[in-house]
Amino acid sequence: MIGGTDPLGSACRMAYGLGLALCLGTPALIAGLLLSGAVPPGTEVPEGIYQQLGYLFTGLVFLSAAWVWWRSGGVLRTFKELPESRRPQVVLREGLLYAAIFEVSSLCGLVYWILVGAHAARHAWGFILLTPGLFLALVPRADRWRKALEG
Repeated sequence: MIGGTDPLGSACRMAYGLGLALCLGTPALIAGLLLSGAVPPGTEVPEGIYQQLGYLFTGLVFLSAAWVWWRSGGVLRTFKELPESRRPQVVLREGLLYAAIFEVSSLCGLVYWILVGAHAARHAWGFILLTPGLFLALVPRADRWRKALEG
């Protein structure tokens, strides 16, 4: 059973807490930089190459989300087969890996702001705000790991 003071429960809490801190902290830091004016908005018009770059960023963000969904499904399917001593490591590794992958969205938002922020601020902010949203939606919580153990 996951919870209490067992190593797996601790690993679930640590993985989710650290991942969430990363996926909330980075967008908050970037938002602070943008709102304070430390990083001024770019003045390019989001047409041509800049529009294509926005499409590329959108594709990267959704590809990263699809990859996390695919990988977490595979890890959850084989989780029961792992030796009990390795399970906490896997939970921690996967949670932090998924959080790091979702940081792509914040970084795309920052780059898009630097390029076209004056004309497409809502798109840049959308990338930035997707980071915590994707984490909350796609990273397995303790109950999913528990169900994976039950079969």
